[in-house]
Amino acid sequence: MGIDVLSIEKKLLSKNKWSYSIGGIGRDMIYQLVATFLMTYIQFSGLGLNRQQFGVIGIMLVIGRVWDAVNDPFMGSIVENTHSKWGKFRPWILIGGILTGVAILIMFNFRAVTGWGFVVFFAIIYLFWELAFTLNDIPYWSLIPALSHNKKDRDSITTMVVVFAGVGAFIANAIVSFTTVGNAVAGYRMVSILFVTIFLACTFLTVFGVKEPQEAETSRNADKATLKKMFYVIFHNDQLLWASLALILYTVGSGLLVALGYNFFYLEIGYNGTLTLAFIATFGISTIVVQSFYAALAKKFTRKQLMTYSIICTVVGYVAILSLGWFDWFIPINVVTVCLFGFLVFSGQAIFYMVLIVNMANTIEYNQYKTGERNEAIVFALRPFVAKFGSAIEQGIFAAVLLISGVFLMSQNVSALEYLKNSYSEVKTNAERLAYLESAYDGTSLLDSFDFDEENNPAIVYGALQAPENQVFTIANATEAESADLAAYIAFVAAGGDAVDAPTYAALLAIAATRWQMNINTAADSVFHNMAADDTAARVILRLAITFLPVLMIVGSFIVLRKKYFINEKYYEEITAAVRQRAEVAEKA
Repeated sequence: MGIDVLSIEKKLLSKNKWSYSIGGIGRDMIYQLVATFLMTYIQFSGLGLNRQQFGVIGIMLVIGRVWDAVNDPFMGSIVENTHSKWGKFRPWILIGGILTGVAILIMFNFRAVTGWGFVVFFAIIYLFWELAFTLNDIPYWSLIPALSHNKKDRDSITTMVVVFAGVGAFIANAIVSFTTVGNAVAGYRMVSILFVTIFLACTFLTVFGVKEPQEAETSRNADKATLKKMFYVIFHNDQLLWASLALILYTVGSGLLVALGYNFFYLEIGYNGTLTLAFIATFGISTIVVQSFYAALAKKFTRKQLMTYSIICTVVGYVAILSLGWFDWFIPINVVTVCLFGFLVFSGQAIFYMVLIVNMANTIEYNQYKTGERNEAIVFALRPFVAKFGSAIEQGIFAAVLLISGVFLMSQNVSALEYLKNSYSEVKTNAERLAYLESAYDGTSLLDSFDFDEENNPAIVYGALQAPENQVFTIANATEAESADLAAYIAFVAAGGDAVDAPTYAALLAIAATRWQMNINTAADSVFHNMAADDTAARVILRLAITFLPVLMIVGSFIVLRKKYFINEKYYEEITAAVRQRAEVAEKA
């Protein structure tokens, strides 16, 4: 008697879809940390980089992601040829997960070098990260088509995994935004440890909680997935290629607002993690809620209709963001208006992305219909391949925009403040704390490791520290008298007074060890937000990069799908019915 594959899948589906989908939370948290925040970490965490060094890192990032993308189909081939008691997917998910955790901890905690030394370190650790995450990423996404052959169940799994990935992305963006702004060095250290812990827990849930369907486990007698066969499968599946091109364009377009959005927010509204969190909440809530209803929407509307509605919503949102704040008589730019129109953008993109993923998954059955083989690991390896290729283009644009606009140079003043904040936080004794405070105000050698350009220099940074309105040094939970003492002491030292003779020295010494903190947000605004207000060119370049370019890319993706992708709902049902009929005939024979 033949094996009823669909019956077995039904029994496994309930357990598998939860273990698999929840596992995506930690994966997307880790991916967001690197894909969205690695360059932000490099930009703002006081690594002493100049324009040339940042540009080289941007180039290496593009090359690394392109190389990683090229390797993805090879990893798909390796997965196809893997046969173990755990199946062909889970061993690699586990190995890749452990190595990825190690890479993240090193990447965000090793700070022994700055300048060109950091550039060399970055090249090594980034390639290690790319290799490790590929080992985990390809088999994870390749599991989707292996878990179910039924369209309804496939859509359910796809919706769940994308929604949980969205939850992970939202959590990651919220935690990083709230934790690292004004506390970059220590914040990213804490975040990396927390995210790796969650990621490994989610990896173990997937590895030990998912049981691969029997077909995936009993494919030992299938032909080996050679490199020749890998390329044959990819380039003879025209629908896979068109879906991949559409996903590349979408990835570049949708990623720019998120990647450059933090610079946009800090520049236009202020260097404030709490305010930024409102924008992140808009991104997370709109994305998760809309994607949660995709299965219901798919029952009422065709994918073609959903694409049309989503593209209209997205374009309207981007045009509105482009228009904000340029004229007094028009809509002002603030947290409320940015979040309002951001909701339109993120909601439209959420639906569009779901359609893209479903389209990508449906090329598995199209491949089986044409060739008689599913080859899901090879075919679905194209999803992370194109996502990484698109991300490479997006990161290249990210670095180029910051350098061409001059935003990077302005932001290095903030980076220097973050460096001073971290250095101050690491001082242990009372005497050292007071000596540090004096050094910060007379500008003695605290920023020797920074390679400043003409447009930004220590004078700007120390000027921000000394400006009374910035209130850089404050006393946490201090009494009114203690605050007055500190203000008097700062004024005394700034005027050239001797700290030893300062009348407030004894009082400050008593409270310094436990209650001194540095608050750099207002100082950061004075050397970034306020400076940029007079730099119209920088603002225009940045605004076009997060609105006009995304519209071009996403509309291009929409056109590709409308013109070239023809696996609609009706055709999909026809080819899956034909595949089942062939299997029944072969079984009887």
